[in-house]
Amino acid sequence: MSPTLLRNVDTVEIVNIHQDDMEFSLVDDIYKNLDPPAGRQRAFPTLLLYDTKGLKLFEEITYLDEYYLTNTEIEILTKHAKRIVARIPENAQLVELGSGNLRKIEILLRECERTEKKVDYYALDLSLVELQRTFSEISPESFVHVGFHGLHGTYDDAVSWLKSPENRKRPTVVLSMGSSMGNFSPPGAAEFLGGFSKLLGPSDFMLIGLDACKNPEKVFKAYNDTKGITRQFYENGLLHANRVLGFEAFKADEWEILTEYDATEGRHQAFYVPRVDVIINGINIPKGEKLIFEEAWKYGRNERDELWRNANLISQVEFGNLTDDYHLHLLSPAALDVSMNPSKYAAQPIPSIDNFQSLWTAWDLATRTMVPREELLSKPIKLRNELIFYFGHIPTFFDIHLARASQEELTEPSHYKLIFERGIDPDVEDPRQCHSHSEIPDEWPPLDEILDYQARVRSRALSILQEGYASQDRALGEALWLGYEHEAMHLETFLYMLLQSEKTLPPTGVDRPNFEQICHQAKRDEKPNKWFRIPQRSIEIGLDDSNEEVMPNNSFGWDNEKPQRKVTVHAFEAQARPITNGEYAKYIQDKGIQTYPASWVFNPGQDNLVSKGIGSSGAQAGSSSSPVGFSLGDVTVRTVFGPVALEFAQDWPLVASYDEVASYATHMQCRIPTFEETRSIYHHSDQLKSDRFTNGDRNGVNGLSKPHSTDQTVFRDLTGCNVGFNNWHPVPVTPNGDQLAGQGEMGGVWEWTSTPLMPHDGFKPMDIYPGYTCE
Repeated sequence: MSPTLLRNVDTVEIVNIHQDDMEFSLVDDIYKNLDPPAGRQRAFPTLLLYDTKGLKLFEEITYLDEYYLTNTEIEILTKHAKRIVARIPENAQLVELGSGNLRKIEILLRECERTEKKVDYYALDLSLVELQRTFSEISPESFVHVGFHGLHGTYDDAVSWLKSPENRKRPTVVLSMGSSMGNFSPPGAAEFLGGFSKLLGPSDFMLIGLDACKNPEKVFKAYNDTKGITRQFYENGLLHANRVLGFEAFKADEWEILTEYDATEGRHQAFYVPRVDVIINGINIPKGEKLIFEEAWKYGRNERDELWRNANLISQVEFGNLTDDYHLHLLSPAALDVSMNPSKYAAQPIPSIDNFQSLWTAWDLATRTMVPREELLSKPIKLRNELIFYFGHIPTFFDIHLARASQEELTEPSHYKLIFERGIDPDVEDPRQCHSHSEIPDEWPPLDEILDYQARVRSRALSILQEGYASQDRALGEALWLGYEHEAMHLETFLYMLLQSEKTLPPTGVDRPNFEQICHQAKRDEKPNKWFRIPQRSIEIGLDDSNEEVMPNNSFGWDNEKPQRKVTVHAFEAQARPITNGEYAKYIQDKGIQTYPASWVFNPGQDNLVSKGIGSSGAQAGSSSSPVGFSLGDVTVRTVFGPVALEFAQDWPLVASYDEVASYATHMQCRIPTFEETRSIYHHSDQLKSDRFTNGDRNGVNGLSKPHSTDQTVFRDLTGCNVGFNNWHPVPVTPNGDQLAGQGEMGGVWEWTSTPLMPHDGFKPMDIYPGYTCE
């Protein structure tokens, strides 16, 4: 059904977005709840409470002192409106689910008006009459920067409305105030929120009010006020049902209302209970049977975390009241959208807003959903900082360079520079050798304070990008590039640290793969690891960025990538794909080697757990050595989903130290290629793909629809490669034994070269970060 304009009220456009006949739907819903399938409790549709009269009664309830939820939310909004509005994107559309009388949302809208932030507000409500009335009371004509719109429909209608591309052309913030989510069971709330989160992108948010109060007396009084207005509200639900059904199905003298607080589950419940046996349209309801019609769940810390995870949402910040028992939660969708095409992921030397937002989603996914809060002070790698350090390090490093380039002040608190600028990275063999680093405080700042700082630094970067002048300012453009690259590299570092922890959680919104099935498919597709002759060729290495006064043509670069130089690489032979876990396991068994890579875990007797691919990340880390003659069932491989049996990871590329890989290569009478040889392999791989494409095999390699470019462009088309979070684990490489792997085609891992990192001809430490390579 196409939305139709109903009428304008004080210049406010109200649109009918109903997809179905609501009255018919309610009739059907009543009978389905009164006569449910076997095993399900009878119930009464909560929606019937909210006709026009019910909405007016509920508005009266929100003014009662006992009903603490509204006043508490007003307290939070009044205190934090500035911070909330600062997080709302410019030119966003705010869609409020169940808008009510607008007195709470008006606080935010007035702040948008004060700060001249252009937004459009869409109020969703079941009642057209109430929409018209409430809009007339808020005086829309007094706003210049806020546009007002009404959506007449249900929650489901709002989902359908947001699915339409024409309604998703702008950043979107979906709001649900008043702890309306508490009316759903936790699984129901997760499903409901998930229906919206999957429609949202990296620039979108949700703002959700959620009650955390579990004081039985306070909660009970909130739903049983002394004036009896809540009881009138409940009684009206039965009257509304009669009007919908067209006859007096529910006689007032035959029903009583029962309310109770369930302390075990942390919820308030309300029931309609028949005083006598009742028959409604042939449905027998015995005396005393409870028909639940309303429940209000209260969410503690762990319950909130579980709700967001199940709804595929990332908690950005929570704004609480003084007693910390009610919060407004700003959330972002756990939806990664990483392009493999350089025309999108590197269209310009300066990363775009979309580039940053995708990176920030990935960073938040790793840092906010994969680390239990109580683990933030842990050190998965003992020689590095605690995990919480990296929450502050990323924005601090970025802010230092933005402030330097723009010749402006640091974002407050400016003292973060003293503790977060540089991390600890000592020599592994001799930890006493360590470069200079930031001082380590006796106590790290509170997480919420760090996250608020992070948000303001991100906002600073976005403002620079939106204003557009960075494209004409090399220093500022390079600072943006530096911050982006630095965060991307630390994201990888952070994930590597998480792999070492027993407490790591899988990323929100990512299902656990069927590792057994993946393994069996790889075995069916396995091909011998072919040798390829790599011809002698001259190649160019590095970037041509000699004029540091102007914007580079292709990309900024690190000091070890400059200047561009030409080298001749001799002819040699290389195998098609990298070493696998299975090949290395056979090697150490044959040689009687009793140590194994850090990416493996020795778990004797645990094969029944992990061989089925159902291990948890809470499994014991095991020792770093194994007895001679161990079986595949004794060894697992670390992943963010927990340990995976080596049996099912044997076709993955090996993740090991240089010495371990070099030792294997020597055993096979081979060697690790040099850096220059690796680049030559990439060139030859591209040439083979191009030849194959030209000769008519347009399926290419690894499912590629076209070959990688063979010219000297900086960035590559990575379509079909296991990068950009296509998978959160390595993938089998054995099916590619007949194809020479090129750049990014190592199954999702980095590759070693035998070339040490040393100054090359023309090397010069970069002025803005001289220690990057030198230290």
